[in-house]
Amino acid sequence: MLLRQTILYLPAQIVGPVFQFVSAVVWTYYLPPAEMGAFALIVAAQELVYLGTLFWFGLYTVRYFDGTGGADARQSYLDTELLLFLAATAATFAAALLLPWLTSVVLTPGMVAASAVYMASRALVTHLTDRARTEADTLAYTVLQSVWPVLGLVIGLVLVEILGPTASSVLWGYAAAQVLSLLIAFARLGVGRSPRAAQRDMVQAALKYGLPLTFGAVLVWVANNGVRFVLEWTEGAAAVGLVTVGWALGLRAAGFASMLVTAAAFPLAVKRAREGGMAEGQAQLERNGVLLLAALAPAAAGLFAVSEPLVRLVIAETYREITVEVLPLAIVSGALRNFRLHFGEQVFLLNEKPEVPLVNDVVDAALTVVGAGIGLWLGGLTGAVEGAAVGALVSLVGTLVVAWRWYRFALPLRDGVRILAAAAVMGLAVGLLPTVPTVASLALAMAAGTAVYGALLAAFYPAETRLAAGWAARALGR
Repeated sequence: MLLRQTILYLPAQIVGPVFQFVSAVVWTYYLPPAEMGAFALIVAAQELVYLGTLFWFGLYTVRYFDGTGGADARQSYLDTELLLFLAATAATFAAALLLPWLTSVVLTPGMVAASAVYMASRALVTHLTDRARTEADTLAYTVLQSVWPVLGLVIGLVLVEILGPTASSVLWGYAAAQVLSLLIAFARLGVGRSPRAAQRDMVQAALKYGLPLTFGAVLVWVANNGVRFVLEWTEGAAAVGLVTVGWALGLRAAGFASMLVTAAAFPLAVKRAREGGMAEGQAQLERNGVLLLAALAPAAAGLFAVSEPLVRLVIAETYREITVEVLPLAIVSGALRNFRLHFGEQVFLLNEKPEVPLVNDVVDAALTVVGAGIGLWLGGLTGAVEGAAVGALVSLVGTLVVAWRWYRFALPLRDGVRILAAAAVMGLAVGLLPTVPTVASLALAMAAGTAVYGALLAAFYPAETRLAAGWAARALGR
């Protein structure tokens, strides 16, 4: 079931993140560091505003919304959702008006307007993406995940040529694409008719479940973006722009690898728990974790091994040297944090114990900010990123320890050793190749790494390999 659901979500899981990765590279050739820094800070601000407006309701949706329920229950949900959409949009526009007083970046009225539309539309897209996967609507999910990064890049490039290489041009491009994806998604998923019919009980239940997790998510946001704001406070927007390329690429690579297998994972565990009890749900989470590690470990090891020639090939010269130093650290930090969020913390969410992840998020955020500050003082821009990686490691270890003590929840040791060994051998093999910054050389390195990792997994899991091969043969036969 998990493999089938993962394959159904695979197109969206590939197209959207790949274009986000491509965009991070493309903008190095168009935006100067100060504009890149301004764009990164606005994107970070959007994430924070979303956490404060709709995130908690998205959590409630994933955990409790039953898309196959009765028509009346569905309409009550949609009406409540519509009211929250309107309130979130109003709050987002208000937050955008405050941006000039909250950052050292010089924001023109046009950039504030672009930020407002970008931030509001992005929040709605993010929430509807959660509802689409909860309802198992893979088409809507694919549209919401893919249209805005693909079309947003295209429109942004056009606007950069017309209006100039500014963060405002890029923001308008993504905002236009997000509005389009919203129109398509509303047509498929439905929208409320009367915000006045919103259910107060539903809002209260969503707040009770989601608010503690929202505090935790804000702390994760601090962990992911603390480096940027420490640099802005001390070095200015240009320093943020220089570091943010490697930092964003590393986090997105880890996020891409994890989302290949997590879109259907937690909803499936919830379904198992609902149908077969909590033990069955927890067992599904452990199976999810094996698949997650199998995706994260080779992605991190492989990208770490080829990071320098890759950066020298694709990144503009202005950003190249600092990205070579930052990218490997960002990959490690992103992999550790994604494994904590999408495996270690899931058992607490399944058992409705959100306070435990919250404590670990406090540790992660605090260590990230303090570590980034100390690292900046001792080691400059690269040192700041090293401090952030330490925070991710400590919080992961803490989460796994508590998960084992409370629920005897852990990744099966045998599977963990096999997967990590395969990824380590793959990374070593790729690192020994004389890879140079050319497309052919990098393609050869990635092909070799894939072959080594695949061969080792096939040797470690012969029965599963035969099963997968048979399934693929039958699928191709049809």
